[in-house]
Amino acid sequence: MSAKTRSSVLSLIFRSYLADLQQWIGQMVTGYALTCSFMLIGAVSLVIAMGVGVAAAFHAIEVRYDIWIAYAVIGGAFLLLGFAGLIVGRALLARPAPSVPLPSRQADMLKRAIAVPVAARLIATSQTGASADATTQALAAGAAVLLVGWFAASRFRRRPDAVQD
Repeated sequence: MSAKTRSSVLSLIFRSYLADLQQWIGQMVTGYALTCSFMLIGAVSLVIAMGVGVAAAFHAIEVRYDIWIAYAVIGGAFLLLGFAGLIVGRALLARPAPSVPLPSRQADMLKRAIAVPVAARLIATSQTGASADATTQALAAGAAVLLVGWFAASRFRRRPDAVQD
């Protein structure tokens, strides 16, 4: 494999991972933007509805009791709502974010790009006997077998979530 081919394969794998990372970032930003917009719309609607309700409640309490009791009841209710909102908001922010995508697909691509051509070249060299002594041929054949075995083992390894009979 030439240096130019190797660099283009590495570039392709790197760009593939960057595309996965960009998609993950886009999903995160979109999710937070959508969440914030719904929360903002809900908050504005609640403020308007609460304004109408508070005005009615204040008037009812003022007519029945006294103006100072009305202020105390309405102020205490807003204090409780404020604390509840802060607690719920903190709980929402404490949720764990999705993990950064791992470059496992790109690692498999890299293994295929490196292992197969190297193994093929080593096998061809060891079979033709192109000016290599017996020790070099044996080492080349062993390396080829190891590379193909490594590729096969990493390709067909068991998944931890697989059901065993």
